[in-house]
Amino acid sequence: MAESEKIEGAAIPKLFEELLHHKTLLKLTVFDTDYEHLTLITALVNRSKGPHFAIDTPEGFEQATAEIAPWHLHFEFTGKDHIKYTFRCVGGEIDNNRMYLEVPREIERWQRRELFRVNAPAGTKLCLPLDTLRYELDVIDISIGGTLATLVRTSPHDLETPPFNDDQILKDIELVFPSEIMRQPIKIKTVQLKRLRKNSEKTGYEVAFEFYEISTGEQRRLTDLIYHLQRQALRHRLPLDFEK
Repeated sequence: MAESEKIEGAAIPKLFEELLHHKTLLKLTVFDTDYEHLTLITALVNRSKGPHFAIDTPEGFEQATAEIAPWHLHFEFTGKDHIKYTFRCVGGEIDNNRMYLEVPREIERWQRRELFRVNAPAGTKLCLPLDTLRYELDVIDISIGGTLATLVRTSPHDLETPPFNDDQILKDIELVFPSEIMRQPIKIKTVQLKRLRKNSEKTGYEVAFEFYEISTGEQRRLTDLIYHLQRQALRHRLPLDFEK
């Protein structure tokens, strides 16, 4: 059974400032419904009942909660320490297409799950659409929760300015593996760019992505593949990093 610790007091305003500053994705779930949606904190404000946070009203929220009063909402996010946090809100109001919710008095920080990070098979690509272009990045390593990839220069003047930004949210990503490893790509609905830096050879950029939204079926396929690669690495004594 997963264990958690409670965050209370002065640590909560500081954590919400970080969520706002880093544009951290939150997954919003409405209790007793199938509704869930990704959102961002857009403002921190003081209202009559105390400190509140604001989010843009998610698509379909008002329809999903039309017969629910008060709202019982569950939020989940991954902190900068790569650990899952959760909190609940009861009530709230919509004003000018913004939802205002009272900052919770406690947040749960869940024990970090163990993740194996393995070297990706040669030829593994991360494919993503951005504006009107489609980028293919060479995958360096991969875990259940994310991947590190490199975007390589193809000419001396290419990539003077990287096409990505820190904390950028990207959608409809595909992990494409060599056909002998996996024939169909693994599709990831949403990722967040966590780190962007020039590599040591200055031939391109290393980009770290966190997998934020992925279907149950695709997550199962990815998990099975990670364990398969892990077993191969242990058998052949290939480099293997273990993150707690």
